[in-house]
Amino acid sequence: MRRRIPSLGALMAFSAAAKHLSVTRAASELALTESAVSRQIAQLEAQLGVKLFHRIKKRITLTRAGTAYSTRVAQTIERIERDALEIMGYEADGTVLDVAALPTVGTQWLIPRLPDFYARHPGVAVNVSARNTRFFFSETALDGALYFGQPDWPGTRADHLFDEVLLPVGSPALIGKRGELPAHEVAELRLLHLVTRPDAWRRWFDAAELEGTNVIRGPRFDIQSTLISAASSGLGVALLPEFLISDQLRSGKLRVLSSLTLKSVGSYYFACPEEKAENPLLQAFRAWLLTQAQGSSPSLQGALSKGAQAPVR
Repeated sequence: MRRRIPSLGALMAFSAAAKHLSVTRAASELALTESAVSRQIAQLEAQLGVKLFHRIKKRITLTRAGTAYSTRVAQTIERIERDALEIMGYEADGTVLDVAALPTVGTQWLIPRLPDFYARHPGVAVNVSARNTRFFFSETALDGALYFGQPDWPGTRADHLFDEVLLPVGSPALIGKRGELPAHEVAELRLLHLVTRPDAWRRWFDAAELEGTNVIRGPRFDIQSTLISAASSGLGVALLPEFLISDQLRSGKLRVLSSLTLKSVGSYYFACPEEKAENPLLQAFRAWLLTQAQGSSPSLQGALSKGAQAPVR
């Protein structure tokens, strides 16, 4: 049976016209004549047997079918372009890994360590994309993902990397020259929250045996990099993992407020699809990650020392 697959040229002409609602602007974008764009769209409508545009004199508007189809076509073209760029980046032996990582963990922890992996595996390229939530590996070309949570990602093999121990930190601009603060003084400061750790402050104050504190007050942030920036800017105090704020602790932008730490419910893992787990390159990357993770366990004593020695600015 012959497949009813429109030509890529027709789809690009339709997508450009749908985006601009103008054949003239679509022709300019595609470096074609207006008649060529109109002809491609007409051929597409004939092939589909569906009218995609209303035409009123020289104006065009999308039909209901055209609106629905334009969204899907735009996504398809974008995906084809992205896949083409990825393939163009492959070496002759295909030594490329595509991995996802939480945005802040990717930029602050994974990427700074990749030169070591490259040194150990010359010719390998690791593409890193930011993903804040889980997804279906079957719908992507990704080989693995660094994520936070539990080892319960269906259809994957998960390697435990390290736990997350949170430190209460704040900017010297907010807390002045005071050293370690008792819990009731921390409670008087503005509390900053991470959306994905909604009960962190409640658990910290419970551990401090401090009752009657409104622990849900204060602004919320969806990724840790913005939370780190907010705390460093003096907007309030936050619970953050040391491995993501080591630079801020060394520079004095952040100081540890208390020796009372909090272990998060969940850990950091690297997950890969079960069907790819035995891939030699992926196995090498997983082994390297586990080695890197061994040096990422938080050291409270080191953090307190850095905080105490940091200059007040």
